[in-house]
Amino acid sequence: MFYEKHIFVCENQRAPGERVSCGSQGSIELLKLLKQKAAKAGIEYKFRVQKSGCLDRCELGPIQVSYPEGKWFAMKSEADVDTILEFYLKTDQPEKYKHLIVADDTVS
Repeated sequence: MFYEKHIFVCENQRAPGERVSCGSQGSIELLKLLKQKAAKAGIEYKFRVQKSGCLDRCELGPIQVSYPEGKWFAMKSEADVDTILEFYLKTDQPEKYKHLIVADDTVS
C-alpha cells in the first residue's frame, strides 16, 4: 500500500437554499487544521489527508472517510480534529474516537 492511511475530507459547497453541504458546515477550516496538525505530529508511517468532493452523507457532516479501513467520521470541531489525530492517526485507540464514527448503515 502506498499510504497506510488515506483520509478524505468532504469540502463540497452547495448554493444557499440547496441541500446542506459539508463545506457550509466548516469542513474547509477543519481540513486545513487537520492537515497542519498532522504534518507536525511526528506520525511515523506514510499517510495523506486531502479534500474530496461530495461523499453524499452531508447531513451527518462535516464528514470524512479513511482508507483502507473505510471508517467514516463526523468531524465538527477542532477538538474532533485533535481526537482523530491523536487517537486514530497516531495511536489507534478506537475507544477514544468511537463517538466520532458514523456507522455504515447510517443514512443522511
